[in-house]
Amino acid sequence: MKLAGVAGRLELVQTVAPLAVRNEVLLDRLYRTHAPAALRFAVMLTGERELSEDLVQEAFVRVAAKLDTLREPDAFGAYLTRAVANLAKSHFRHQKVVARHERTIDLASLVVPAVDVASNDTLLVALRRLPMRQRAAIVLRYYNDASHDDIARILGVPLGTVKSLLSRGLAKLREGFRDA
Repeated sequence: MKLAGVAGRLELVQTVAPLAVRNEVLLDRLYRTHAPAALRFAVMLTGERELSEDLVQEAFVRVAAKLDTLREPDAFGAYLTRAVANLAKSHFRHQKVVARHERTIDLASLVVPAVDVASNDTLLVALRRLPMRQRAAIVLRYYNDASHDDIARILGVPLGTVKSLLSRGLAKLREGFRDA
């Protein structure tokens, strides 16, 4: 019996391979399907590619570890996006604590960073000035094309809060562009 193409090989692997191999194939497929969108989301939230890659990887590991216990396994992308948003929020919260406790010389001010095209992009700079929840709502809506209901589910807030976050965030962006 000859199976045609990649789909046929994958089907064969799923039927005769040990459970560990099947799980690895499933995780690989989940990662390839959902990681690019999660990475775009993280980059828009943080403005830093390397940090975003770390956040997405950590979020993927955490969500994949709970794959068997998810209420809606088909909503893996939404769970992953929520985990990325939570990790980004935790990262920035930690950065604020670190900044508060620095007492003397800021070592970062002694080093001149290389020019980063992404950090000079006007929109990314304006987005980074927004509060985390407004930034997340705007990126999900206008960059990831998520509906208001999807945003509410991902961020864990009521629909009215999503509309408010979008409205206030867009107003701040417009205000920032008028000043520039």
